[in-house]
Amino acid sequence: MSDGCQRGERVGGLSRKATKSRRRSPPAALRRVKPAKLCAGLAVALAAASAHAQDDGPRVYQLAPLGAKTFTTFAVVKRGNETPESGDVVLGSKINTNIVVFRYAQTFSLGGRQLNPFMILPVGKVHSIVRQAGATIENGSSGLGDAQIGVVLGLFGSPALTPEAYAAFRPRLSSGLLARVFFPTGAYSAAKPVNFGANRFSYQLGLPTTFVFGQSYLDPSLTALEILPTITFYDANTSPFGATRVAKAPQFSVESHLTRNLGRAVWLSADMLYRQGGETTTDGEPDHNATQGWSAGMTAAFRLAPMATVILTYEHVVERNDNGPNGWFFRTALVVPLR
Repeated sequence: MSDGCQRGERVGGLSRKATKSRRRSPPAALRRVKPAKLCAGLAVALAAASAHAQDDGPRVYQLAPLGAKTFTTFAVVKRGNETPESGDVVLGSKINTNIVVFRYAQTFSLGGRQLNPFMILPVGKVHSIVRQAGATIENGSSGLGDAQIGVVLGLFGSPALTPEAYAAFRPRLSSGLLARVFFPTGAYSAAKPVNFGANRFSYQLGLPTTFVFGQSYLDPSLTALEILPTITFYDANTSPFGATRVAKAPQFSVESHLTRNLGRAVWLSADMLYRQGGETTTDGEPDHNATQGWSAGMTAAFRLAPMATVILTYEHVVERNDNGPNGWFFRTALVVPLR
């Protein structure tokens, strides 16, 4: 259903850091679940993937029934030393980013496994003040952001289920394969040290894995532990600020979420994120600026109407190396399941 910031880089004189489900009779309460109630339950049970924030967020890759469609609108506020691209650090900077993101996802079946493709389109603006080498550069960048297209394919514990089978399915351990491409569609100018777009392709692979404790995904006391390791690869930026070419090494991250339903209309999550890597090379010279950092935060989701849920997330950097990220972000997501 739904899918659901540390780069260091030297530029010019500046340092820029339906397989088969169990054949058992569902409980009577689940056999009586109506489609409208199922959709309402899904709206609060699932989350929405982040875009241009720190992490993907809790319940992003939770199993959804066949045909589930979700449209999500995000509002993201990020403050610190990171550009709009997650993991892109500019040392000695103060960067304010405000973004609105639109996302669509739909669930299909591929060989009996759940297949969940999604599309993400951000728009917004970034304002930066960079103070280094005795100089101060202030600028802004706004417009379209870097579009994303991705897909999650269930590997095990993620069968393609009809809505009725989904309501009766007892989850335990599930895992999938995440693949995502970031396109260089965002606003960019080589005359600016900080831009809304990254001016390069990047490619991400991940393995979202969830341990679930509950009778079904609609269980009002459902508890889940989610772990998402990812690695992101980057094309070179051939028009960077103050240089000719900047390459970036892969960045590794692991995020985890411990979530708990508080009835049928509310769930909470404790969130953690670890990121490492992303050293850059400017015009053939290594910048020795690999980043490392830990972030922690909380998420709360509330059903506002039978067919809409709002999800609020706050996250803050709690530990980092000298080249790492610093700051916080706040994200609001409005998730609307479509029929």
